[in-house]
Amino acid sequence: MRQVKVSNVFVVPWACENNRNMDQILLVPGLFDSGPQHWQTLWHQQHPEWQRIQHDDWTEPDLDRWVGAVNQLLASSTQPLTLVAHSFGCLASLYASQTYPEKVKSLFLVAPADPELVGLPASLMQFQSKVPGRIIASSNDHWMALDRVMYWAAQWRFPVSVLGPLGHINSDSGFGDWPEGYDLLKSHLTKNR
Repeated sequence: MRQVKVSNVFVVPWACENNRNMDQILLVPGLFDSGPQHWQTLWHQQHPEWQRIQHDDWTEPDLDRWVGAVNQLLASSTQPLTLVAHSFGCLASLYASQTYPEKVKSLFLVAPADPELVGLPASLMQFQSKVPGRIIASSNDHWMALDRVMYWAAQWRFPVSVLGPLGHINSDSGFGDWPEGYDLLKSHLTKNR
């Protein structure tokens, strides 16, 4: 696997050869990266043409590090990307999309983390998004209570799909390949062509 190091951020470029009818996707994992059984990792294995940010420390919610990784990839992209993010990666994707809105086709945000829970001032994330997006949420996510999901969705002007009591929608919650989520992504891509 070839990696490109940009300051302290690693970006892994993937060949675009399969599923040419799919939009260009950038996967943005959250804290602790997405492990081998996480839906982001499994989807990436099914779609090696998708891109995924990499950097050298997944353990601290450092917004500058995540946003820097996303922005560097967006800046070098020749076409708009759909950002498929999980948890803290949702906040980084949303924030980065404000810098390069012309490079972001849409945001697909799964189980976003509450900004205040990860130490970000609420005022930092209080803006209306410059790009279209959708939030996929759980009614019992310990990283963001449902009332907070609805509050942030209103701030960002995004529709929300609440899928029920699914925890943090990750491998720890029993979500591996997550075919229902993949169907939601395909529907989102169709609506945001």
